[in-house]
Amino acid sequence: MTSPRWDGDKSKEMVAVAIDKDKGSQAALKWACDHLLGKGKRVTLLHVKLKPLGSYVAFSDNDDAVKSYKACQIDSQTKELFLPFRCFCTRKDIQVDEVCLEDTDVARALCEYVKQNSIENLVMGATSRGGFVRRLKSADVATNVSKEAPEFCNVYVISKGKISSVRSASITAVNQPPRQLQNQTNTPPAPTDARFSQGTEHEIFL
Repeated sequence: MTSPRWDGDKSKEMVAVAIDKDKGSQAALKWACDHLLGKGKRVTLLHVKLKPLGSYVAFSDNDDAVKSYKACQIDSQTKELFLPFRCFCTRKDIQVDEVCLEDTDVARALCEYVKQNSIENLVMGATSRGGFVRRLKSADVATNVSKEAPEFCNVYVISKGKISSVRSASITAVNQPPRQLQNQTNTPPAPTDARFSQGTEHEIFL
């Protein structure tokens, strides 16, 4: 299968990558950077926390960009989860929006965000024992997202650095709502942290 790349108007398409603590998320971001992104482009990193009530908040210094979102508590663990992914994007000269979603259903949260923000490309890692499957028992999140995502969104499922499956968009997004965070200030450079340079358990993207 030929991997799609940015070309012409595609350079304006929104790209989001679903992330968690598993290596599948690392592979998904690497693939997105290699095939859908380039220097100066922007990617949205999506992480879902399972909670009784649904809400989501975007990490941004631009209050106007996030005022429509219901605030949720962002703990240090969640911030630490985002950090290595942001470091990787910084090295690639790719701008980052970090979004934490909260819902009782991971797939539903991702699909709802894609719908509300007109995301044309969603990339996620294949389900593994250490990833989403642990959070959503008896269900394959990637499969559910591929089935339920809006028709204007391409859904790429990545396994071991290659496309495991793809659900291609069947229509073009029209009457798109204002895109969240598109005009926010650039994410500041990731801080240097010894934990990410000494081969500890926090080290990723080798």
